[in-house]
Amino acid sequence: MPVWIALFAVTASTLQIESAVRSGCDPSETTIATLPANTPVEVRSALSGGSGTCYKIVATHNGREIAGYVPAKALASTDSFDQARREARSFGATTAAVNEQAKSIVRQATAKSGREHPAAKAWALVEANQPAEALRLLENDLLRYPVDPYLHAVAGIAYYRMDNLDRAILHWKESIAIEANPSIEAMLKRAQREKTADKGSERMVGNRVVLRYERSTLSEPFAQAMLQVLDEEYTRVSYQLGCRASEKVTAVATSRQSYFAATQAAEWSGGLYDGRIHVPVAESRQVSADTRRTFAHELVHACLHELGQWPSWLHEGLAQKFSGESMSSAHRAAVDELRKQKALPKLSQLGQNWSRLSSRHAEVAYTLALYGAEKLIELKASTGLGNVLRNPAAFPAIEAELDRALAQ
Repeated sequence: MPVWIALFAVTASTLQIESAVRSGCDPSETTIATLPANTPVEVRSALSGGSGTCYKIVATHNGREIAGYVPAKALASTDSFDQARREARSFGATTAAVNEQAKSIVRQATAKSGREHPAAKAWALVEANQPAEALRLLENDLLRYPVDPYLHAVAGIAYYRMDNLDRAILHWKESIAIEANPSIEAMLKRAQREKTADKGSERMVGNRVVLRYERSTLSEPFAQAMLQVLDEEYTRVSYQLGCRASEKVTAVATSRQSYFAATQAAEWSGGLYDGRIHVPVAESRQVSADTRRTFAHELVHACLHELGQWPSWLHEGLAQKFSGESMSSAHRAAVDELRKQKALPKLSQLGQNWSRLSSRHAEVAYTLALYGAEKLIELKASTGLGNVLRNPAAFPAIEAELDRALAQ
């Protein structure tokens, strides 16, 4: 364990120049205070807008706490914040928690009926990012079994994935009215919270992605630019990984206030995927590099869900890799030291639900995930990553091969 600690960072930095702390990112925003160079600050969140990326910071100056925004160039380093933001993805409303609840429902249905329940086949389609196809099955099943709580539960999940919160809530309420279930109640509360917080009602349909956004937050031209980037990134990711894209992916772009209220993500979270892509944004003339990377990261999750069931380390490792992230020299040196000491954890030991990891173990998991993804791409360079992802059933053997290669 002591060697692992070398990987950890905190979200602290210093100002490298005298900086005005403003109430927002734009230079026209109100100046709250001016802090001298070398002032220690705590980095809380990032925001991409027309003036580039800026960071929300908190500092103490002349005995007073100052909270506001400074441009990226004002900070000596944002490395620890960027790492913390990556690990925060495991603590939001992610597919791990949603899938765990859904699988629990399907297991209950099967146990109660004594055979494979019709909800199981529909859920398999939802898992593969085919909620519309799942609903076609469920409509027939519900005509035959209108008071089956499990069919209503999975129908709610399918509608939720299709970004139809009203229909999802309706089916989950119906399911609970037939039979109380804590997992369904948890999903219902999540959807109701999101419906209250999320004010986005405008939609645009692209080649690969459907974008829903808040008109009060984004102009139509900027939303069109975002949709174009989403389509471009999905095309790139799809080409590399071999996604089938039988149904369009939904992306939800809202203000930061709506994003955090709806998802309850950590303050520094830059985006998450729960069957839909959620991103906090601010108005701009063009999509920032940070927002493009966030789109790429979450689109990798969507793509892998289309292709089958994969371990969390592969999801997070490839998401980091294809969004342009790379291991720092310090992290690579720490992993090399673990390998020399024969103390490198196996990828197969990293677990499936990272929402239960402590922040320290989460950073280890994300670092090793990227390390494993890089090694996988290297080992399979001749046959291609897409060929590996066409056969989920064969992946455990490849994972074991990777563990042996990483240990050398």
